[in-house]
Amino acid sequence: MCSPLNTLDSLLAQQALNGAIALAFEHQLFDFMALPATAHQVADHFDWLPQQANHLLRLLWSSELLTREGDCYLLAPGVHLFLCSGSSRYIGDAWRYRHQVLQQFVQRLPQLLTQTSTGWQDPLQIDSAWADAALHQIAQEQRALSADTACAIAEKLADFQRPALLLDVGGGPGLIAIALAERFPQLSAIVFDLPQTATVAQRNIEKAGLTARCCALAQFPAQRQVDIIWSSSFLYFVEDRQAVLREWFDRLKPDGLLISAHAEIPESPSEARRILPFFTPLMMRGYSVTNEGVLASELQQAGFVIERIQRQEPFPMSPLNVILARRPKTSN
Repeated sequence: MCSPLNTLDSLLAQQALNGAIALAFEHQLFDFMALPATAHQVADHFDWLPQQANHLLRLLWSSELLTREGDCYLLAPGVHLFLCSGSSRYIGDAWRYRHQVLQQFVQRLPQLLTQTSTGWQDPLQIDSAWADAALHQIAQEQRALSADTACAIAEKLADFQRPALLLDVGGGPGLIAIALAERFPQLSAIVFDLPQTATVAQRNIEKAGLTARCCALAQFPAQRQVDIIWSSSFLYFVEDRQAVLREWFDRLKPDGLLISAHAEIPESPSEARRILPFFTPLMMRGYSVTNEGVLASELQQAGFVIERIQRQEPFPMSPLNVILARRPKTSN
């Protein structure tokens, strides 16, 4: 008989590590550890007890975010870009936000099991909250991970090597579209999102000096078509996914390319474990994350031809299934 204790114990251990990392971000401990420091030096700086500070540092060392030489601890190679608050790729606020959301989910789980999910909300009712997220945690995640991943995907596609107009649906702060426009000088881009969120994206476009080729809109011209649609982690929040996919098909020019990057739930428990902890809270609020293969099937029903599907990372939280789908040159 296979004992589940190792699995259960490792999950318990992760709770302690997560708490230590959250505290380290809160106190900007990782900034201090950019230079070697002993537990006594850390304790003096943060007004902690030396012995307790040493226990905390050793716990963080076990996560491999810190290295240790003698009595000194130091940030592990390469991690300062993501852990130090002054870095352009700092991820601390976004990570703490996700940590808090998951903690709240655990606390509310008994209640969620006995109440009807809130379900889909009118987007305009949550526009302000979405814009605030675009300013903070979503912006950090796009800078740290998503923008580079999008560029890596685009580098392999001929569609980005020629003049093209890209539509980023649900683009939030617009940093993915900005990164693509900076990488591909022949590319123009439109970030499409809720009104206040589009304002955030437009300011980022202006800061990047890309207003000649990029803009952000909350209403898209009815008859305008584009060469490429990018959409990541957007479809979870739409009320009628099939209607959106049909609209995307109509928005693309013949032979136009859709790049869809969304989490789907795999059949394998070990693979699903990388998805479900992050997306179960979303689904219990009434939103939708498809089982693996469903989205590709729905795209085909909308008229798309699937060119490639691959599980891609790094993206925030979990791997996403990247689907490359094309509108045929001629279609009924």
